[in-house]
Amino acid sequence: MSRIMDTVYADVGVADLEYASPYYGLAELYSSGTINASRIEPILNTPRVVTQVFFDRPDEVAPIGEHDVFQKAFGTLSPHEKHLRVSPTTSTIAQFRTVDFGMEECSLVLRLPGPGDRIESEEPFQFNELSTFRVFRLDAQRALDVRTLTYNTLPPVEEEVGPVFARAGEDTQISRFPCRWGTLHTFQIACGRGSDCLVDVWSSQNMTWGVYMYQHQTI
Repeated sequence: MSRIMDTVYADVGVADLEYASPYYGLAELYSSGTINASRIEPILNTPRVVTQVFFDRPDEVAPIGEHDVFQKAFGTLSPHEKHLRVSPTTSTIAQFRTVDFGMEECSLVLRLPGPGDRIESEEPFQFNELSTFRVFRLDAQRALDVRTLTYNTLPPVEEEVGPVFARAGEDTQISRFPCRWGTLHTFQIACGRGSDCLVDVWSSQNMTWGVYMYQHQTI
């Protein structure tokens, strides 16, 4: 029985499967010059993965499902919430996948609530206005597994995309870059050198706070 479980029913995963294109022929159509694209406003791309790693606990995995709720009638409910937390001992990892053909220039933004904005989460918004942050692009070739991700297992840094001076109540653009559809983009947000930084905010399905990408039209 154990042999059957290890072979026939083995968990082979899906991380290495091809991400097939649903846009067959569109590149040739638009490059032919016989058709003009409609104008499309930038679209907001939310991260597929958001989690934390800890400099002072390099082998510790971040908690999963912190806001999950169990209801007897429905079982465990996982709200669509993402957590951005950056401090001198904690950085946030965010991974995106670009999904739309012809929207292949991206801008990475940090969005924080202002004094009059509503926070749906019961967790308070915390922000040191003197904070500076460093943002790194990580060389991740496959989807991250939050069940095993720690500071010691992070993908290597590919480049630093810039220091960031965020302001509450605003979208702060961090970087702008080409982003072919279907590709992964992984970033680490950490404190700037010598900064006693702090930002801690939760998003929900209605309130988009934290780190996001906009995809801009390229056709």
